Amino acid sequence: MARPLLFLLLLGWYLAVAGPARAQAPLSKQLDSLQAAYPFLHTSANHIENATIGLQGFYQKLLQLPLHPARLPGGRVAVVHLGDSHLQADDYSGRVRQELQRTYGNAGRGLVFPYGVAHTNGSPTYFTTATGGTWRTRRVTNLPDSSLPVGVAGLSLATADSGAGFALRLPQQRLLLRHRPTDCFSQLTLLRQPGPAAFDWQVLGRQGQVLGTVPGLGRGVATTVRLDSLRDFVALRTTRRRPNQSSAQLYGLVLENDQPGILYHGIGVNGAAVRQYNRNPLFFEQLPVLSPDLFIISLGTNDAFSPGFNPVRFAGQLDTLVSGLRQRCPTAELLLVAPADSYRHRRDRNPDLARLAAVLRTYAQQHDLAYWDFAAVQGGYGSMGQWRASGLALNDFVHFSTKGYDLQALLLYLALQDGFAAFLHR
Repeated sequence: MARPLLFLLLLGWYLAVAGPARAQAPLSKQLDSLQAAYPFLHTSANHIENATIGLQGFYQKLLQLPLHPARLPGGRVAVVHLGDSHLQADDYSGRVRQELQRTYGNAGRGLVFPYGVAHTNGSPTYFTTATGGTWRTRRVTNLPDSSLPVGVAGLSLATADSGAGFALRLPQQRLLLRHRPTDCFSQLTLLRQPGPAAFDWQVLGRQGQVLGTVPGLGRGVATTVRLDSLRDFVALRTTRRRPNQSSAQLYGLVLENDQPGILYHGIGVNGAAVRQYNRNPLFFEQLPVLSPDLFIISLGTNDAFSPGFNPVRFAGQLDTLVSGLRQRCPTAELLLVAPADSYRHRRDRNPDLARLAAVLRTYAQQHDLAYWDFAAVQGGYGSMGQWRASGLALNDFVHFSTKGYDLQALLLYLALQDGFAAFLHR
């Protein structure tokens, strides 16, 4: 079938299923239900400003995907969600990933990092455990160190031990939930520093069999290993094959399953601010490996957490971040997200967050970017107290509970869907 005809059939099918009468009513019904459950929300504000222009490339890509439940042949769309501790635990980004993949298809788990080996918290959708060797780690919140630069995941690992390794496994209970997409993978891309002194890497199965090898020598940071089947477990191990091999640096893994749909890469580091990503050039250099179609920028909580926030300085830092993303990934769209309302020291409301959000909105308007004012949807200034009283936030009045992150993620998903409907009928 010719591509133009396929596109028209796909668009026609979507308009029939998700046209104004059928798409807007379910979206409105979901928002009405959330408003009734949490009266402090402002669901009338739950839309993405400048979506039809700022996200048009992303929405055009969505039209090429296997729209649920038709599962027509299509490609892939990659989302990179960049943030801080609100993303590192993956409750927020994980729920957005789940909703988008449920709707548009699951192309794989995307970027993962061995948080367990780095002795920090990570996503509950996979677990990593060191199996040998001594590891050291750095993250974007540390001062830059040329001996271990920070890569695309916002953290890096290094070892000087041949035979050092770790295991990665998916939790069995997740695999048994048939109504949720599985994260089993048939393709693994290792992001590591190549060079004559770099160890080789072996990719091993559950029984210790070698599934593939990534040589230390190489031209680029990314090397892909195609596996023999869908897997829920691999182990990775450094190995010395030449006398001059002496170390390894690891920046992350990308897990895919050879299916069309959404790849949703969550990048979050506890305590991270915009300026800290900016001072790590390797982070920007490695972003093209993820082939992003959309960046969602969820930063700002830490930029305005301490008194003395300077809007002019932050505007410059934001421009450096956006310029770096655009330089490395010029075809990707950007969505700026206002950080949630939060308190300082568990008791003091933070008025600087509104000033930071104003910088984000102005910048988005000046540069034709999309903007989502989550703070307004959340309930506005001081609403974190109501979220805490409703069991949606933790006692620090900064982080949400799992239930709260689920709500935030659902609101973002609905805002993206609302923007998509507006894009189709513009």
